[in-house]
Amino acid sequence: MGFKIPIITLSSAHGKRVLSSIRTAASDRNASALSNVANILCDVKTNGDKALFKYSKQFDGATVTKNTLRLKSDYIGKRAALAEKAFTASCKEAAKRIRAFHEKQLSKSFTIKTPEGKLSQLIRPLQRVGVYVPGGYTAYPSTVLMDVIPAQIAGVAEIAVATPPRGELHPAIAFALEMLGVQEVYRMGGPQAIAAFAYGTASVKKVDKIVGPGNLYVALAKKAVYGTVDIDSVAGPSEVIVLADASANPQWVALDMLAQAEHGSGDETAICVTEDMEFAKRLQHAVSLEVAASPVKDVFKKLRLDALCICIAKDRKQSIDFVNECGPEHLEIITATYAKDLDSVKNAGAVFLGPYSPVAMGDYFIGTNHVLPTGGAARYASPLGVESFVKRMSVAEISKAGCKKAAAHVSVLARTEKFVHHALSAEKRAV
Repeated sequence: MGFKIPIITLSSAHGKRVLSSIRTAASDRNASALSNVANILCDVKTNGDKALFKYSKQFDGATVTKNTLRLKSDYIGKRAALAEKAFTASCKEAAKRIRAFHEKQLSKSFTIKTPEGKLSQLIRPLQRVGVYVPGGYTAYPSTVLMDVIPAQIAGVAEIAVATPPRGELHPAIAFALEMLGVQEVYRMGGPQAIAAFAYGTASVKKVDKIVGPGNLYVALAKKAVYGTVDIDSVAGPSEVIVLADASANPQWVALDMLAQAEHGSGDETAICVTEDMEFAKRLQHAVSLEVAASPVKDVFKKLRLDALCICIAKDRKQSIDFVNECGPEHLEIITATYAKDLDSVKNAGAVFLGPYSPVAMGDYFIGTNHVLPTGGAARYASPLGVESFVKRMSVAEISKAGCKKAAAHVSVLARTEKFVHHALSAEKRAV
């Protein structure tokens, strides 16, 4: 029997279980890994390089020393020279588009005059950022582009990259690093790399923020060090919801679903929601055909139950309500009314409209960022962008006359909250 994905009615008990499983998958997945991650972080924090090198040997099978931890620029250049010409051309084109889109995100400082004087907001870039470039299922040069370019636009002075020490540096990653002028690259991965960035070691200077995707252990490590440093997000496995109607091409939708399901962890989620049962049946058949022809079909056998499925809604409102409840990382809207449907979407990391906008375009090339909130975090979080690498600083300059005028109000408010010295600090200046 071939690979057959389920068709589930959203309002049924099964449909409600699917929604519940989406919400709880992350917490269920995290529970068993938390203690291991905590131990690694504590060890690196306490023992620095010694622990870092120990875990590189244990988890990556690599012997790393203080002399080989940081990659030399000439080595990166030699590895970059091995990148295929077709890749280098496409990488350059993608970088142009990513830069053009993200340059529009630059925030500006401002100053306003007030009755008391002047108030300003100053935009300042972060000083030092650590970028994690995973090296598990395959190599991810696109992560270099998506994380480094916005940081450079923001004006981050120091950008350090960590990538797991699994053999030689991949030529595609090396090319992306060299093209962007990244000079500080470390052979380290997993929670131990996150710990080194967060706490610092003798060989790795600590950072202000850590960005970049990784496996479950990397995500949990980032979550654990938040507060010591900032992080972009606690990124989970890839997710897509495709909202489709009978106007959609079932083969294209099938490929878009499988594109997210092929990442390889087994925890990915790829769902199509539709109101059309006939379309659902055609899509079900199309998925079976694509899986049968897939050179990586084994990855789909690892998926959680119902992680790859078709959901039937009674109407468009129920479809969009489902989308908003899930808050997916990626949302494709392939309907005859996609522009109107977008108006009702409140929660999604990145939205792709119409039949010719597959998620893969955003993953690699068109310019939008592929570092996105997952696990429902799109309810409150945004894609990685230039604003992720800056901070706002408020500045107040109050005149003598302004201080005297405002002091009475400050006194009333401060004394209401029983903060006597807050009040006195204003009252004494107004005498």
